[in-house]
Amino acid sequence: MNGYRFVSDWMLETSAEELWKLIEEPERADWWRGCSICKVKAGSSGDGIGDEYLTVIRTRMLYKLSFTAQIVEKRRPRLIELRADGHLEGRGRLEFEQIGACTRVRYTWEVRTKKRWMNLWAPFFRPAFVWNHNRVMADCIEGLTGRLGIRLISPEPAEA
Repeated sequence: MNGYRFVSDWMLETSAEELWKLIEEPERADWWRGCSICKVKAGSSGDGIGDEYLTVIRTRMLYKLSFTAQIVEKRRPRLIELRADGHLEGRGRLEFEQIGACTRVRYTWEVRTKKRWMNLWAPFFRPAFVWNHNRVMADCIEGLTGRLGIRLISPEPAEA
């Protein structure tokens, strides 16, 4: 399996609370182009921890990735951490930091690919896979800012 570590940073002209309201219900992320999220299991605590979501991403390179994301930590309106298993295996950490009237959003995604063809071709296509990840995240932030009617102050593409 091949490992990737992506860190995406954005500064958005909105409050952390407004972002939280949109993000806390991932199954309603119809604003994210190419991404489908469906809740498959509720956690036992009722606070969202333990909730599981089937996530399917149709990428710009015309392949699909699907994985189950389980919420392992959640602190309103600052942090959501998840564990992924499926075509991708690893962890994601979404952090919000209020800075004046803006919110800094940082998403750290540490995953390994489990699709055989991706692992075979990774030595040759790693830069394309990184580009593809950056496009998926750009679609996310474009949809999010469009839905909320807010401005993206500073984007930074993910590093791998």
